[in-house]
Parts: sequence; C-alpha cells; structure tokens
Amino acid sequence: MEPGDKIRLRGSAGALFLVTVGQPFTKELIERRLESGEWSWPQDEPAAAQAAGPAPRTEEKSKPAPGEDSPKPRTELTSERDEDGPPPQPRQEIVSGPDTGSEDGDPDRPAQSASKSEWVAYVARTQHMSREDAANYTKADLIDMAK
Repeated sequence: MEPGDKIRLRGSAGALFLVTVGQPFTKELIERRLESGEWSWPQDEPAAAQAAGPAPRTEEKSKPAPGEDSPKPRTELTSERDEDGPPPQPRQEIVSGPDTGSEDGDPDRPAQSASKSEWVAYVARTQHMSREDAANYTKADLIDMAK
C-alpha cells in the first residue's frame, strides 16, 4: 500500500467501498481497521456466504397463478356447529349515521360537532337561562346540560 493507491475494502455492514491511501486514510489507519475486523478485504469472505445469496421466500403469492381469475379470497375462521343446529348467520355491519341529535329525537338539538354558539342558544332555550349565562360554560358542559 503506497500513498495514492486505491483499494477496495468491505465495511462492517458488508458494503464494499473504495479507499485512497493517504490523508485522511493513512496506511497505518487502514491496517489498524483491518486488524480490528472493522474493515476486511472483499476476498476474505467465505465462498459459502457469497454463493448462498438471500434466503428463498416461503409465503404464498397473492397474485393469481396463470389460468386463475383472481387472487385467493381471505378466509375467516368459522365456529364449529352441530349438524342438526341452525346454519351460521352472516355478520351484519352496523354503520352509524351522522350525529343529527339526541337519542330522544329532538330535532332542534345541535349535532355534537356543532359550534359552541349553537349549543349556547339551544341550552339557553331549553334550560331556561340567559345566553350570557350559558356562554360562560364550556361546550362540553353545555352538551352535558342538554342530556
């Protein structure tokens, strides 16, 4: 190794890199790192490790095989049932609609996401208090009062 020589080395993570002997990588520094094992020569790797390559994939592919129409559907575990028992019932998805008022069906009640000023007006009207008094409460307090 002489100053100005370019040498290829392998780093601690296994990546190859090129070093020019000289500043900042002096011959002594390069030799120390090679002795410590931080760097190594590319040919120092065992032949088995170089030839092995990545491990083969073991999971099933989701793309359809040639001749199939679509990917395999996801399956769910089903509970065991008696032969004499009723067939399993399909799941029903419950979708809640927008918050349009309380459970008691008060059409004047503002939605929970409504502004505080709407809640102030509603509480003042239904709880027999002035708007000024209702405005002193937080929106959460106004919603609780309206229940």
